[in-house]
Amino acid sequence: MTNGLAAFALLAWLAYLASRVLARRNLPELLGFLLVGAILGPSALGLIDEHDLIQLKPITEIALAVLMFVIGERASARALRAARWSVTAGIAQYVISAFGVFFAAEWAGAQRSVALLLAALAGAGAPLTIAHVVGSARIASPYTRGLISTHAVSDALATTTFAAILPVATLLSNEDASVWSAIGDFMKLGIGGAVVGVILGLLIARLGHQIETSGELLLFVGVHLLLGWAVSKQVEISLPLAALIAGAVAASVSPVAFSQRLFRTIKTIEQPLYLMFFALAGASIHLADIPDVGKVGLAYVVVRVLAKIVGALIGGPIGGLGFRQSFRLGIDLTPQAGVAVGLAVLASEVIPDQGVDAATVVLGSVVLFELIGPLLVMRNLGYEKRSAADESTVAVPAINFDEVPERVLIAAPSSVDPPEWLLNATARWHAKVVLLVPGDEESAHVERVGRLAESAGCEFQFVPLTSESFTGAVVRAQASSRADLVVLFGNRLLGSSSRLALMPSERIARQLSCPVLTFPLSEAGPPAPEPGAGRFWPFT
Repeated sequence: MTNGLAAFALLAWLAYLASRVLARRNLPELLGFLLVGAILGPSALGLIDEHDLIQLKPITEIALAVLMFVIGERASARALRAARWSVTAGIAQYVISAFGVFFAAEWAGAQRSVALLLAALAGAGAPLTIAHVVGSARIASPYTRGLISTHAVSDALATTTFAAILPVATLLSNEDASVWSAIGDFMKLGIGGAVVGVILGLLIARLGHQIETSGELLLFVGVHLLLGWAVSKQVEISLPLAALIAGAVAASVSPVAFSQRLFRTIKTIEQPLYLMFFALAGASIHLADIPDVGKVGLAYVVVRVLAKIVGALIGGPIGGLGFRQSFRLGIDLTPQAGVAVGLAVLASEVIPDQGVDAATVVLGSVVLFELIGPLLVMRNLGYEKRSAADESTVAVPAINFDEVPERVLIAAPSSVDPPEWLLNATARWHAKVVLLVPGDEESAHVERVGRLAESAGCEFQFVPLTSESFTGAVVRAQASSRADLVVLFGNRLLGSSSRLALMPSERIARQLSCPVLTFPLSEAGPPAPEPGAGRFWPFT
């Protein structure tokens, strides 16, 4: 094991250097991970052999689970509503790929069980590959977010369909196979993975929002995904599907502020996980399988690419995507890795003969799709980046000045009176004032603010600030009250600033998606007003 870890350390170091060289030439970094892994793996130099890969397999599986959980954010209800074409295009390309590959594989001479397995895997995508390429290109647009969502939808469809197809292929290849055993395999692989994913997602969403620090939140999610990995080993469920659904559920049921903080925290460890996963995936590539794909493999590659393009051209416009972007989407859907590889290996273990034939075709084509696909995606993202730049210079986003807050949260770590202009503005907006300060409803300052709000004509609610963290209290009060404007008052020396640590107001602003106004209170106290001068701040 020590030699395997030492070899992996050298592999990771060389893969990182190769990725930096490719990044300087505007090429996808993951190509460096894959190429170095393939060169140092058993198929080439053999620095990492099959025994090392077996020992390091848990690392690969856990890294895949964490990355698929992050991808789940792009398959959440919010993300799919924002890009409806990711659902329509994902379904259309998967259905066309499945039927096209099935008939093409049978025409090329494959057995029916092999054709069924290839049909179930043909529509699978590579969300991890796409997410890494998009992150490397530093392009954030509705198209790139929808592209990742489409690949996530494709993988979810592939996993569930494969769970239903595998028992059928088993019965076709083995007359002695039990029907009930096949049904049990489907229940465990497909439905079992979905159920575990829903449970993990709900646990993370319901309990995680109580955690304030990023380190503890990262540990919390990691422990739950590690638990999911242990469950998958015991009952043989699909861990990638469980992690994907867990991320989608957590993103769907969580408040927007917590969902953004959750996935932003996990994304801090994305890069090393990408390196580990793709470097070991490259080492697992069997270069000798490429010549063995034969006529069936050629039919699989050609029909799959054409089906992706046709499916995107059909499903994209139905969901509201333009024709040109739909064509680029079809090309961007060609990469395949991760889930397809795992399912192909599973098929080879369940069905020794026909499964091995299907796995050989899939693994051989994955080498082609993973080496050429990211280059095509990076090229298309260049077009997307230029078109987005052109649109930004021409189109001016419309601003709706009629939108006003419905609830205003006023928070302070000490007793303050809100300024009269804020209460008057809130009254004009017909908004509700939520006050978060220390004390109780009978406190003098709370009663005073209540009278001020009543005189201004505002609806008033008091929320006591306990001894917990001020940052966490504000975030939770905003979520519970659904405030769409937060006004913070805090003690801070005027003019003081630090580049080494974030002030509480800055931490709060980073965790909330609504506007945050910050008013610092001078610890030295306000200057004495000149005679005859009116007071601007009621609390001074």
